[in-house]
Amino acid sequence: MKRYLALLLATLCVFSFVIAGCGSDDKAGVSAASGTGDASAGQSQSVSSDAGTAQELSGKISFMSWGEEDERLLYEKVLENFQAKNPKVKVNYMFTPNDYYTKLSTMVAGNSTPDVYWLLQSKVPEYVKSGACAVLDPYIQKYPELTDDLVDGLLKYGQVDGKTYTIPKDWAAINMYVNVDLFKKANIEIPTSDWTMEQYTDLAKKLTVTENGKIVQYGAEADNYWAFWMTFASSYGGQWFKDGKSNFSDPSVLKGMNVMYDIIKNKTAPSPSALSSIGQGSDQLFLTGKIAMYPSGRWFVPTCRNDADFEWTAIEMPKGTTRINPVISGTLAMGEKSGNKDAAIGLIRYFLSEEGLGITMAGGLSMPPYKKMLDNEKIVTTPPDAAPFKATASYIETETQYNAAATGLYTKFQDIITPELDNAFNGSQTMEQAAANIDKKANTELFK
Repeated sequence: MKRYLALLLATLCVFSFVIAGCGSDDKAGVSAASGTGDASAGQSQSVSSDAGTAQELSGKISFMSWGEEDERLLYEKVLENFQAKNPKVKVNYMFTPNDYYTKLSTMVAGNSTPDVYWLLQSKVPEYVKSGACAVLDPYIQKYPELTDDLVDGLLKYGQVDGKTYTIPKDWAAINMYVNVDLFKKANIEIPTSDWTMEQYTDLAKKLTVTENGKIVQYGAEADNYWAFWMTFASSYGGQWFKDGKSNFSDPSVLKGMNVMYDIIKNKTAPSPSALSSIGQGSDQLFLTGKIAMYPSGRWFVPTCRNDADFEWTAIEMPKGTTRINPVISGTLAMGEKSGNKDAAIGLIRYFLSEEGLGITMAGGLSMPPYKKMLDNEKIVTTPPDAAPFKATASYIETETQYNAAATGLYTKFQDIITPELDNAFNGSQTMEQAAANIDKKANTELFK
């Protein structure tokens, strides 16, 4: 990671030098004089130049986020650029890599909510209910470019009761990472985008290698992380949450979930207990050549770029009768009690500008929220081939997951689901039993 990060930061330095000397047409750098949202030709526009006004931003604001160290460095660069463009604004960066929501909730309870902060899409209803989020619709009316070109379905997760409280800053494409060398060794072609669940399970068997009665290479991996099981649960059109109730026992949901269950039962993917005995996570097994196919999010790209010493790529997830990409989206919220909302929305606009996203997306950790940026090679970087990641934008989950999140009980629901799936994947119960247990407990305790 250090090699990759050094190269990335060097690139950003060059990028910053270039944009400092050139005209900008990003969202935040609009023309103050024209009021049209178009930057004047040949003039570098400041993020503080609001459309139709000559207002200058000033004062102090706070910004809170989570993430890894490499993300912190990227956002420090964005904040440095923002403050250079707005020298009268001082941003207090509250980087919180651990216990983010515990600390945020404490701040909300103490009436010290940050001016700008991140919320995972599933957390939005909870923090709206607590009164922590400002309504953003007046700012969206003033700056329509904030939401005009968003990937379909993303904005919905920032809305509660018809009002917009957060705007997506990014989202994660869920794809299948492939060890190309292992496919070549087995004389198997890399699947194309139209591959099926049946082909997936067949390949998992073919790519599993046993030596002296011991599995030394797994063909696939099945993880109880929510975004991964949602992909399979929805692959045959099933709705695991329906009409306000847990619905895991739906036959279509079970058909998708049993794909995961079966590859573990057939020992073509490691069980949670097997991973524990090995002493490595499934991501490490993939990186050391012991798993051939590994489902993960866009966030896995930088790790593969830096740590994989084999040829690898990423493809779309296998298809049942349909495909769904669960929404994992970091969203930007403004504190309801912010004392400097002008500077706060200025920072949000800069984060979402092409210039800002050009920095934060360069690491390959996530996908940009705007459709027109999906084809920008400086924002959706390679390797691997960007096409499978971009394709997922056409099947973003907008119903089942959203309805579950809208209850405000999403986290508690996951706390019921995860141990039941663990028990199934470890062989102590069938997937049908796990589904029945999830439905019974969730619908008794949460969705009465």
